[in-house]
Amino acid sequence: MTSRPRANFGIPEDEVDPQHFIVKISPTGRELVTVIEDYGISGPKFDTDENGPVDQIVRCHVDPRRWRHVATPLRNAFNERLKSRKFRPGRWETGDNRIHRLLGREMCVLLWAIERCDEEKIPAAINAWTGLRPEERWWLYAMAAHNSGKAGDYDRGWRKAIQFGLTEGSTLPDPNRSTLLDRL
Repeated sequence: MTSRPRANFGIPEDEVDPQHFIVKISPTGRELVTVIEDYGISGPKFDTDENGPVDQIVRCHVDPRRWRHVATPLRNAFNERLKSRKFRPGRWETGDNRIHRLLGREMCVLLWAIERCDEEKIPAAINAWTGLRPEERWWLYAMAAHNSGKAGDYDRGWRKAIQFGLTEGSTLPDPNRSTLLDRL
């Protein structure tokens, strides 16, 4: 029997303080949306900047307007996966939203891509992110989190590569493009 998650995204009720991500959404909708990785009972991890162990790391801050662009595609992608595993769907609420650690890693990849890009490139980033398999998103997260995974590292290393790769390398689908099935 599968454990049922809470109202958020995929955190099983029977796990004691699992590693997860927290998305903090302000009630006013004017403050930055903050994404935090919480190591839970498996932590703390050694942080070279702090020169000691930490229980949480702030992974990014996103402007509320940008968050509104990606909140629905993220929710839909996560809920589709949760439903396939017989979990209840989640929803974004003001305050702290807990997210399963693997879904949180995937979310960070998309948020890192859009946090500093031109707003008109956000749909292309969503399209490119949707085209990636979960394992590819986890790999990108792992590469970026190693050296440039904190909130202030947006213009370094793999974070910069993720932004360019998802916003510049992808185009929106052409609605006028015919497919093989259209020609049959």
